[in-house]
Amino acid sequence: MQRHFDHIETLVEVSDVLTYVRDQAIKVGAARMSYHVTPAFNQQNSLTAAVYAHGFSAEWLALYAEEEFRLTDPIPERVMEFGSLMTWQDAMDWQPNSEEQAAYFARMKEYGLIHGFGLPLYGRNAKDAYASFDFLKHVDDVAPEAIGLVRSISQVAHQRVVILAEHKSNAPNLSDREVEVLTWAARGKSNSAIATILDISPDTAKTYSKRIYAKLEVSDRVGAVVKALRMGLVKV
Repeated sequence: MQRHFDHIETLVEVSDVLTYVRDQAIKVGAARMSYHVTPAFNQQNSLTAAVYAHGFSAEWLALYAEEEFRLTDPIPERVMEFGSLMTWQDAMDWQPNSEEQAAYFARMKEYGLIHGFGLPLYGRNAKDAYASFDFLKHVDDVAPEAIGLVRSISQVAHQRVVILAEHKSNAPNLSDREVEVLTWAARGKSNSAIATILDISPDTAKTYSKRIYAKLEVSDRVGAVVKALRMGLVKV
């Protein structure tokens, strides 16, 4: 296990940290994973959450990007409140559900999201996060070593993400348009959607994104959003 921790400590990009967790989870049988990180004290299902996801269908991800739909997802907050590993099914049954929450759970089942579990991840200065994994079978039927691995490396990886996001204390100088693009990216919009909202071409939106990545010293959208939220560069 220590070799995983040591390797994570050498990584200098948020995207590389999350990719490493994904790859190790896949090796032990995970089919899906997600990682939600927000500014301190915000809810894990809010639009301020930067969500990294693997293994979920494009249709589900598009649906989850919609504000009204995401806000009906109570699982991340229930897992955070519970404070330990919690299956999606246990989270569904843990508290009374509103009609909207019941409808959300029905859509989960429609998309085959049944047997996963959530993990609370803790970072310094209340910079916590939520992660989920799905082995396509009940957690009791998954090898304990596999569960232990994803629980351990997820926590260490989150601590590394927090450190990397805070590494640069001085915020870069972003133009007004770059702030607009970054704000919409933090709200879960794709480059093509941002282009439509701002009435610019998709290529121009992509160029702005590349400039933002360079100024923030990151390599992808998740890294940019995480760092921007930590630095207070955007408000969503």
